[in-house]
Amino acid sequence: MRRVLLCSAITTAVMMLAACGGGDAPGAAPQGGDSGSHDPAVTAAAADGGCSWLVVSNPDLINVAFPDESATYWVAMFPALPGTRVRIDGQYPDARYFSFNVYDPALRPVDAITDYQLVPRVAGSNPYVTAGAAAGGAYVATVQFGDPPAERPANALYTNRIALPVLPAIPNLQITVIYRVYLGEGDAAGGVPLPQLVLENADGSVAPLRLSLCDPLPPDGLPSVLNRAIREASYPSLLDPVPYPLAPDEPRVIRFYGLPETLRVLASNAVGFDLPLQSITAADTGGGFLSNIDNAYVTAMASREHGDLYMVRARAPRYARDPVEAPLGSAQLRYWSICTNEFVSQRFVGCLADAQVATDDQGYFTLVVSDPDERPDNAVPQNGMDWLPWGGAYPDSVLIYRHMLPSPHFAEAIQNVPYGTPVEDVMGEYAPKVRYCDRATIEAASTAAQAFAACGE
Repeated sequence: MRRVLLCSAITTAVMMLAACGGGDAPGAAPQGGDSGSHDPAVTAAAADGGCSWLVVSNPDLINVAFPDESATYWVAMFPALPGTRVRIDGQYPDARYFSFNVYDPALRPVDAITDYQLVPRVAGSNPYVTAGAAAGGAYVATVQFGDPPAERPANALYTNRIALPVLPAIPNLQITVIYRVYLGEGDAAGGVPLPQLVLENADGSVAPLRLSLCDPLPPDGLPSVLNRAIREASYPSLLDPVPYPLAPDEPRVIRFYGLPETLRVLASNAVGFDLPLQSITAADTGGGFLSNIDNAYVTAMASREHGDLYMVRARAPRYARDPVEAPLGSAQLRYWSICTNEFVSQRFVGCLADAQVATDDQGYFTLVVSDPDERPDNAVPQNGMDWLPWGGAYPDSVLIYRHMLPSPHFAEAIQNVPYGTPVEDVMGEYAPKVRYCDRATIEAASTAAQAFAACGE
C-alpha cells in the first residue's frame, strides 16, 4: 500500500512541478528563541514513510511552468489530515535565497515562509538576517493544516482554503510544498542537507511518520542533452514561420497576475482587440503555475511571424550581493533574472541571473534574443549587450523578467504594479522595452543604446 501511495505521489508531483509567479511576501519574523518544540526521541520512533522530497527540477526532464535556471526546486506532497502537521527540520543553506511555498490544487500559492523570516534555533544564527552568520545553522518550521490564526506563531505555514469563483472557499485537502534554493554555493542545496519532513500530531507529541532524505527523482548527474540541443538549434531557413496568433504584432510588456488574466490577454491577441473581461479576471490575481509568493514578473511574447530577433533594454536594479541587503537593507532587490521560454511546453530555453548581466555606462542592460546563426557579432558583454537563445524548435518566445523581494524603498519594483496599470507607469526606466530588430542594424551600431534606438526607427 505504501508503495502505491508513494508512486502515485511521485506521478502527481512530476506533473505539477513548477516555479514562477508573483505576490507579496509575509512580514519578517523576529530573531531569537526556539522556533519549534519537539522531542528527537519521538521522531526517532516514527515509522519510515518514504522520501521527504519526491521530485527535483531538471533542465531536461523536469523543466515546466517557466522555471528559473538559477534555482532548484524540490517537491513534497501530503494529505491534509486533521489534527496533524508537517514539521520541517532544516539548516540555512549558503545561497542567495530559499523559501517554502504551499499550494492549492489550482497551482496557486496559499502561504509561504522565506529565509529571513525563519527564526533560528540559536539566536543570531540566521545568515539572511545577521550579517556574517555562517550557513548551517538550524531552524524548525511547520506546515499547519487549516487557516492561520489572527496571531501567527513563528515559522508556521498554513494550508488555508481553496478560493472558488462565486462559491464559498473549501478546505485544501491535498498539500503541495515546494522548497526553492537560488544560487546555492557548493551544490544546488547550498552545501547543507535537504530539510527533513516529519508528519506529527498538531502539538508535536507524536510523530507517526518520518520521511527519509533519499534522493529525489530524476537522479542527480544526468547530462543536459535536450535543453542544450534546443539552445544550439536555429530555425530552418527554408521553413516559413508557423503562424502564432497568441503573440501580438508588437511585443507588449505586461505584469503576470494569474492564469485568468493570462488567458484573457492571449485571447485578446488572437482576436486582435482587447477583450473587456477584466471584471472577471481581476477577481483572481493570486498567481498560478505554482508561483513563488516572493517573485513578481513581467512578460512579453514574440513570434517568428514578425521577426526572428528582438531586443530588450531597461535600467538594471541593484541586487543584493549579500542576502541581508534585501528586503531589509540597501539593495533594491534580493535577486532578479531574465529568461527566454516557450509557451506551450513552459520550458526555459536560457536565463541570465543579475550578476551575469552586463550593463553600460548608463546603468542599463541590453539583451538580444535570436537563434545562434542570427546572433550579432557585437552582442557580447564587453559591448554592454548580452544574448539569449530563442530556441530553434519554437515558433514563439516568451520573455520573463523577475523581481524578487524588493526593499520598501524600491518603488519601481514589479510587485508595485497594480492590476490594470501599464508597467511603465510604475516602473519607469526599470520597465523593459522590447523591440523586433535584425542582425545588420545591431552590428552597424557603436553602442548598445544606439543599437536599441536604431531598432525603433
